[in-house]
Amino acid sequence: MTTLAWPTLSRSAPASVEWTLQANTQVFESPLTRSVATLEIPGARWAVKFTLANLQESDTRLLQAFMYRLRGRAGRFTLHNFLRATPSGVATGTPVVYGASQTGASLVTAGWTPSTTGILKAGDFWSVNGELKMLVADAASDGSGRATLVFEPPLRESPADAAALTVGLATATFRL
Repeated sequence: MTTLAWPTLSRSAPASVEWTLQANTQVFESPLTRSVATLEIPGARWAVKFTLANLQESDTRLLQAFMYRLRGRAGRFTLHNFLRATPSGVATGTPVVYGASQTGASLVTAGWTPSTTGILKAGDFWSVNGELKMLVADAASDGSGRATLVFEPPLRESPADAAALTVGLATATFRL
């Protein structure tokens, strides 16, 4: 099934929005000692809840058709964070991955405007390889236009060298 794009409505933002990052963890508690062990498993995912209010008739029709096209939980769609569609950092340049085989929760990037403080700021959303990330520490570019991004959740797959980063309207793929 084709991944659909969230429809463009006449009212750009929902009445309320709540984004959460759901960690993939397991907790074990000993019934004898009550000691606790926690296991973190790769695969954290984004969840979003939002309320749409006072929709125009044309928007109601568009959303209803969109929901039917999803066929319940079988369908997938891309969605960006309505409240943080653009970064609070300056985000100038043409950012790309700098170096192959990078994994984890930091990524060396290049192509930013050189020597810029606040190229991206903590809380900014961006994406690479279809994975949505949120910066957890401010990033600055060096004299060569390189910046190391520290983010959550960790990468699921290592992006290719020179893979493009999306810093405006960064999306993730969701299901109902």
